[in-house]
Amino acid sequence: MKSYGRASAGVLGTLRRLRVDGERAAERVLATAAAARRTAEAEEARLAAQLEAAWAAIAAARRDGDDVGGLGVRAAEAQGRRRFWARLEAQAGAAAEALARHRTQDLARAIDADGAARAAHVRARQRREVVEKAIERREAIARREAERREEAAQDDRYAGARARMNTPTTGK
Repeated sequence: MKSYGRASAGVLGTLRRLRVDGERAAERVLATAAAARRTAEAEEARLAAQLEAAWAAIAAARRDGDDVGGLGVRAAEAQGRRRFWARLEAQAGAAAEALARHRTQDLARAIDADGAARAAHVRARQRREVVEKAIERREAIARREAERREEAAQDDRYAGARARMNTPTTGK
């Protein structure tokens, strides 16, 4: 079998360094994407809490002012409460729209980017592993060839020693 020696190790070594650099770059992109996703998820939680607070404010306002239209309430006061509730409901509606928009745009984009970065990192790692396996195969082949050469050299030394021992002497 043909030995490629140091030339192939150099080429594969260079390729391995390139693959390692590519994997590290993919790791950095993955870290950035994961951070962006965590930020988007935190913003989603903040918007959800804001919506929850808006609905709680509406419920509290309705509970506190449930005698609107009753006998002891003036029309102007009842109208003011209704306007207040309408403002609260508008705030809740705006919070719900903001949350829905965030989920469909920012959060979805962050989740997609995170998934793509994870897939790119896996591909980069696989590419590096392929090169490392090729290097390992080459090194195993080189070791086997070296062992065969050493074994052949030992056989030659043994055969030479036997030949010298078995040569007849003239006795002079």
